Amino acid sequence: MKYPTKADLFVILFLIAACLYPVMAKDGSTGKKSLFLLIGQKQYEIPFEDGIIDLNSKYNVNMILEIKDKKARFIKSDCPDKLCIKYGWVNNCGEMAVCVPNKAAVQIKCEKEGNIDAISR
Repeated sequence: MKYPTKADLFVILFLIAACLYPVMAKDGSTGKKSLFLLIGQKQYEIPFEDGIIDLNSKYNVNMILEIKDKKARFIKSDCPDKLCIKYGWVNNCGEMAVCVPNKAAVQIKCEKEGNIDAISR
């Protein structure tokens, strides 16, 4: 029985690393991220700047939105169950936090989606 040489082991390790690199390097958030606020049937683009936005003053919705480190979340709402607050941070492309009683949602959109949902042929 022949044992693998050092060169054989090097080639095997190189092939394994080459196969794993695309999977490990992909972070799922390619492209430019944009933050959108959906209220009723209207959609507003919000700057991705760190801070707290009172949605009542500008959009007439009794909610407060926090933006930090390219993430967003609702921190105050007058809805009964507060599911929009419990959802937490929205930070991936296509991810959305929704408040049904207030008819409001916050969503992150990307120029180029990083994740594949389905493939059809």
